[in-house]
Order: sequence, then structure tokens, then C-alpha cells
Amino acid sequence: MAPSGKQTSSLKRGLAVLELVAQAGEHGVTVTEVAAQLGLDKSTGSRILATLREAGYVRQDVNRRYLSTPRLGKLAHRRPGAQDVAALARDRLEQLHAAHDEAIHLAVVNGGEMLFLDYLQTTKAVRTEIPMIPRPIHEVAVGVAVLAAVDHDERALLMRESMAAASVRLGQPERLRLSEQIERAQQRGWASIDSDDDITRVAVALVDAQRRPVGAICMSGPSYRIDAVLDAIVADTTAAAADISAVLPH
Repeated sequence: MAPSGKQTSSLKRGLAVLELVAQAGEHGVTVTEVAAQLGLDKSTGSRILATLREAGYVRQDVNRRYLSTPRLGKLAHRRPGAQDVAALARDRLEQLHAAHDEAIHLAVVNGGEMLFLDYLQTTKAVRTEIPMIPRPIHEVAVGVAVLAAVDHDERALLMRESMAAASVRLGQPERLRLSEQIERAQQRGWASIDSDDDITRVAVALVDAQRRPVGAICMSGPSYRIDAVLDAIVADTTAAAADISAVLPH
């Protein structure tokens, strides 16, 4: 029997929480941090963490912070020769973060969605909290960067998969707006998306040795702060994406 939409949604939230705890490493995360970063209410975040703890995948320390357990490592075995994009990108993302101290996301294409693998938050007082849950490709700046980097046929395929992931069909105004965003990204070499939230996003695709996009990185923050140094952020994010792309598996 196929899982219901509600069951699928619960599974995605659980996996997103598990990934977030794993990414926190030895520092761990609190229920409040999980809820804020994944866009969940606190009670839902607490319930998911309790379930993961009962299953043995996370533990709670004396400071009530959640950390991953050795059991999670059993899920990390990969096919021989496969490499971890997040691990390959981390050092370069930290360099980029040190240069600007703004939020940075790393995401990869996963069917019709963008799967977020890493997140470096700003230390500045005014910050954005962008959920780390999987998102349909066409709904996020990292997805627009990917759509701008593929040919027409592959873009059409990705769009069909993205529509299926979102369970919606775009109307003509939305399709026109998305086409304009893709064309703009192709012209300037980086993508953004206007969500009417006063946040500026600079997303650049990551490509493999065959120049096929496998994901993207994105720096974002309050528009008043990002726009003031936009040229520098674009240049540095583009350079970081090129460096990461160069070490991706052949």
C-alpha cells in the first residue's frame, strides 16, 4: 500500500530533523533551534526528536541538546567510489562564510526537489531563518540556478518533476515570472528569487565534469545588507561554486 500524503510529509519532516541533528555535530541542537531552522512549531519538533531518540538515532545531553548517535553512521554507507558533496564543499563554504558572515545554503537536486545538505548561519543580530526542508525546484533560488544551467529538454523534465513534488500547476503569470527569473539567471550567471520578504538571495549552480548541474549554493540575507555589497557577494559566491564544482566526482 502506498503511503498517504500525510505519512509522506511526516517522513520528510523526520528525515529533515535527523539531517539537521547530524549536521550540528558535537555541538548538538535544541528543540527551539530545530523548530526555527525547519519551519516547524516547537511541539512538532519536540515530538519528532522524541521519536528519533526512542529509535536510537539521537540522544540528549545534560544541556538538553540533541546529538546524533553511532547508530546513524550505519545509514551513511555509500556505494564504492561515491563521494559526499556536503563534505567536499564544507571547507570552501566556511571560507565564503568567513568573508561575508551571511547565511549560506548548499542543496542538491533530488528528483523534483532541492535537498538541503548544509547551512551556515550568520552571527549578525538581524538574520533570516530559512527552513531546511526539501523544496520543489522552481520554488527556491538554488532551484532556479539549476534550471538556468540545463538545456530546454532537461528543464522541461525537471519542471514536470517539480510540479509533481509541489502538487500544483503554475498558472500563466507564475510561469512567465519563473521564465524571466531563469533568463535573468542565464544572463548574469547567478540566480535569485523574489519572495516579497526583503531577503536577497545569490544562488550559483554546482556542475560536474560534464557541466551538468548537481546542485547549487546560495548566500542570502536582509536586502538592505546584501544589496550594499552585492557585487562582492556575487563574485565570491561564483568563485566558491567554481571551486566546489572542480572537486566533484567525475
